[in-house]
Amino acid sequence: MASRTSTLFSRPWTIYTIATLLRLALLIYGHWQDAHSAVKYTDIDYQVFTDASRFLSRNRSPYDRATYRYTPLLAWLLYPTTWNGGLWFEFGKCLFAAGDVVTGYLIFKALREAYGFNEERAMKFASIWLLNPMVANISTRGSSEGLLAVMVVYTLREALRGRMWSCGFMLGLAVHFKIYPFVYAASIFWWLGAAEVGNAGVRRDLEGAASRYEKLLGLFTKQRRALILSSAITFSALTA
Repeated sequence: MASRTSTLFSRPWTIYTIATLLRLALLIYGHWQDAHSAVKYTDIDYQVFTDASRFLSRNRSPYDRATYRYTPLLAWLLYPTTWNGGLWFEFGKCLFAAGDVVTGYLIFKALREAYGFNEERAMKFASIWLLNPMVANISTRGSSEGLLAVMVVYTLREALRGRMWSCGFMLGLAVHFKIYPFVYAASIFWWLGAAEVGNAGVRRDLEGAASRYEKLLGLFTKQRRALILSSAITFSALTA
């Protein structure tokens, strides 16, 4: 049994396939429950999202839909739900569920690249997300958290790779999408430390700065400046 489990986790695409089939099964079941039960599988927020998309399709503001307090990008992403055909209504759920699987892939890649995990070990950790029925349930009910998870994990992966411009871009997008990923900005800023982080991840110690002014300047290293500028520009451009 142990060897079979080991073999399973050493084949990443098998896990991705199982994760995809799990979400597909929940989507099919949810469609059936919505049609046959007074208790709906679909999250009420999904109805709000799709209503906002319908307002867009009629050349109106998505904010004409009462209780819609999200980025207009979300309403545009779900625009296909306004097309004719009952199954198009499920488009957003499929998109969110796909985001779940992409998030699992990014977790796997980050563990491989940043911490040197082998495929089997990295996939075991990624499977905590990929094969988690609660995670799959949330996205297939129509919660947009699946997309936000992609943005957050991509942000963290880029930080681990020392790519602060792309890290900041995705952080700005995530904060525009929903405000709470902002907490990662402070975490990443202090994680970088008062040092330069190059492509090889080498830190240059700045603790020997001769004055408070120099120490203050030392806080704003090249990598930190890139993080601040790229995230601020992205957030401002999308929110303006």
